[in-house]
Amino acid sequence: MWQYFLKRILLIFPTLFGISIITFIIIKMAPGDPTAFKMGNQQSGLSSDQNLAKQVVEQTREIYGLDKPLLLNFTIFNYEENWADVSAYLAAGNPTTGREYDEIVEPIKQADEVAVPFLVELLEQESVSEQEKLVALELLTLKQKLSISADMSVEKQLEYVQNWWYGGTDTSGVARSSARDAYQFSGWNKFTRIFTDAQYPRWFVNMMTLDFGTSIKDNRPVMEHIKESVPVSLIFTFTSFIIAYLIAIPLGIYSATHQYTAGDKITTVILFILYSLPNFWVATMAIVFFGGGDFLNVFPVSGLHSVGYEEMGSWDRLVDLLHHIALPLIIWTYGSFSALSRYMRGSMLEVIRQDYIRTARAKGLSERVVTYKHALRNSLIPIITMLANLLPLAISGSIIIESIFSIPGMGQLSFNAVLFRDYPIIMAVTTISAMLTLFGILLSDLLYAIVDPRITFEGKR
Repeated sequence: MWQYFLKRILLIFPTLFGISIITFIIIKMAPGDPTAFKMGNQQSGLSSDQNLAKQVVEQTREIYGLDKPLLLNFTIFNYEENWADVSAYLAAGNPTTGREYDEIVEPIKQADEVAVPFLVELLEQESVSEQEKLVALELLTLKQKLSISADMSVEKQLEYVQNWWYGGTDTSGVARSSARDAYQFSGWNKFTRIFTDAQYPRWFVNMMTLDFGTSIKDNRPVMEHIKESVPVSLIFTFTSFIIAYLIAIPLGIYSATHQYTAGDKITTVILFILYSLPNFWVATMAIVFFGGGDFLNVFPVSGLHSVGYEEMGSWDRLVDLLHHIALPLIIWTYGSFSALSRYMRGSMLEVIRQDYIRTARAKGLSERVVTYKHALRNSLIPIITMLANLLPLAISGSIIIESIFSIPGMGQLSFNAVLFRDYPIIMAVTTISAMLTLFGILLSDLLYAIVDPRITFEGKR
């Protein structure tokens, strides 16, 4: 059995690799630019200086790795051919603004440091047109963060680049070191950059080290967001599952052992009604009837704490927390135990019709012993399968319920991350959810062997 689990653990790594690729591609296919969301509130203040606005956007894209190709970066070997396309574009009299211009110079930007010697060499050639030099200066300024402003003349900009590249003195007369030595790359350096200077490889390395970077929305570390949101979702998820299982298993056993009785029929109808009601509608009705809407004002319907929570004692804090989570917890739970009880009933009905159950009854064992000692363990296998979903649900939370009740959990965090195209948070949530899903499946396999002795996971000898 341990060999089986060792194989399953080793299979987790290629599975995670495949999940990471699929997740990355799906997220990148989504429309919208996260830089546009981040810069949306700042564009009005930068509109007076378009060059400054372009630099800020470019730096923002560079910080989050959005200025690189998705999977592999071959531009580091093709930048001369890409520059030929730029030259042809400029020779045709096309403008150096707009989307078409941005697309034509994007490959040169993606080559980044590898293309710097080539661009500096272009600036030294007499045959290069004035417009081409301006584009080369713009690329060097944006990608290498040179202290060149639009107010400087072309001659001053070229002089600055020469001093920066070969060494010299700055505008204040202070000697500066040569930058040329830092931009020499061997064939092996360029080859490795094919894999390291792209968005997915960078993100995959960060994923394996659990370093998800900072949020695009507010520049806070992603792990801080997760540490704040996970405990909230854990409170609801684990409490909900404990309550659901405590209700569903006895109810399913009762329905199976009292099949077609009045009690079985009544519980079946009630549970099917509960299961069919959408939770967003039930949550809305609960707020209307019990949250100070048109009827009773029994439960608070927003957040987790009341005003002045910090000044309360420990007992009062606990009571206040329970008062706030009671209503959303009920909404969170009712659908789960409705489905679980039906699964438990069906599984128990199948088991109690087996031959070994009839044999146990024929031996004179009481119905209680037959049900709880012999039938229950085998009927728990489908329930254990559903238990594997507990861990990923703990991290993903419930988007609908958390949004309706303004609960700052993982569901709301994930939803807001999708709205703002906050790639680091989306990647973190999907990665951790995938890891917990695989671990939950492995845990359920282990529980299968504990519950049912017939399952050994031993290979044929």
